[in-house]
Amino acid sequence: MSTSLFKPVRNRIDAAAAAFIQPADLAPFDFSQPAGEAALIAQDSVSWQVFKNPVSLFIGGVAAVILELAEARVRAGVWDHTSFRTDPVPRLKRTGLAAMI
Repeated sequence: MSTSLFKPVRNRIDAAAAAFIQPADLAPFDFSQPAGEAALIAQDSVSWQVFKNPVSLFIGGVAAVILELAEARVRAGVWDHTSFRTDPVPRLKRTGLAAMI
């Protein structure tokens, strides 16, 4: 089966994930073409394939947050000093966006 059949589905998933993560009050950011200096790792590497996919970064970011909350001191810091307790979804969005940028 050709991977080109999955491209429209992947594009829709990527667009939905980017729309979910991208805050409405900030200018859009194109994660597939980051601005700045050349990377230490080539753009055709496996790392770039993972990092330029907003779905994989979102899933990995959420998993990282969950793992961080397993540490008692980190959990206490997040719980006591952020809006996570009262409004977790925007907090997760901002964390995911910060990781992606």
